[in-house]
Amino acid sequence: MEKNYITTFSYKLIAIIIYVMLSLNMSAQSEPFNCDYNAYLFQYNDIYALDLASGSSYLVAENITPGNVNGVGYNTTDGYLWGYLSTPSSTIVRIGKDYTVDQYTIPELPTGNKYVGDISPDGVYFFKAGGSSYFKVDINPESATYLEYLGAFKLSQSLGIADWAFNAADGMLYTVEGRTRKLFKIDPETGKVYNLGEVPILEGLSYTFGAVYFDVDGNFYISANQTGSVYKIEQVQNITDGNMNSNIFAFGPAASSNDGARCPTAPVPQEDCLNGVDDDGDGLVDCDDPSCSGVASCPVIVTTSSANKG
Repeated sequence: MEKNYITTFSYKLIAIIIYVMLSLNMSAQSEPFNCDYNAYLFQYNDIYALDLASGSSYLVAENITPGNVNGVGYNTTDGYLWGYLSTPSSTIVRIGKDYTVDQYTIPELPTGNKYVGDISPDGVYFFKAGGSSYFKVDINPESATYLEYLGAFKLSQSLGIADWAFNAADGMLYTVEGRTRKLFKIDPETGKVYNLGEVPILEGLSYTFGAVYFDVDGNFYISANQTGSVYKIEQVQNITDGNMNSNIFAFGPAASSNDGARCPTAPVPQEDCLNGVDDDGDGLVDCDDPSCSGVASCPVIVTTSSANKG
């Protein structure tokens, strides 16, 4: 009896240990972001959380990978951030809410860094470097071709851009070219590029727009590397004949290397510049808020140029 009791006790103890180990393993797995309101700014292999309404940012993770992460986008099909890793070659990464990184090497991917990227609503990663060529990888976990290379494609014209983003309001890609300051719309199905005209607030400036974001209303936010200034173009899906509303919106961190990602269906609080109330919660009221620059009787804010590592 004593021997059997010891054996039974041992089996129970082993079972408890296994259960605890499995539970710890499950809890240690990375969780998705699930469309939070932050924008995420990647500088080399560090990550900042950026509040677009106020421009305030804080470092949330350092040295997350041996190589630098760029071309980052938010994947609505799994709730994670995905990006392109500079080294090892031909590798993409998935980043969870705790900033742990899973690496996936796609042998068919062309070598070389890819610094422009975002993810379509159906979970296809669109990314590129310079020129007109871009590439696709399926990162929808429900897809039969999950983590497979979907091929190389061509835009209808070459663009000198540093980031692009999908607009949930119309499913199109949007970007601003730093050299020309023009806003472009891209049909992701055909690669057709549409020139929507020069962004008025950017007239006379020459910046690199390395981080761009959308909100649920189709407002497009672009961040200048050299100043950290965030500019807003209102509801780009409604722009016709080059008639667009644009403004300085907030001030973020400057950097010589910048990339951005954000859930495109999350709202961004907006300031009413005439009611004497801090509508967007950034501690600034009416004309004191950068987003009111040039609105109503508010003076226009002029940005200056500088660059650093954030």
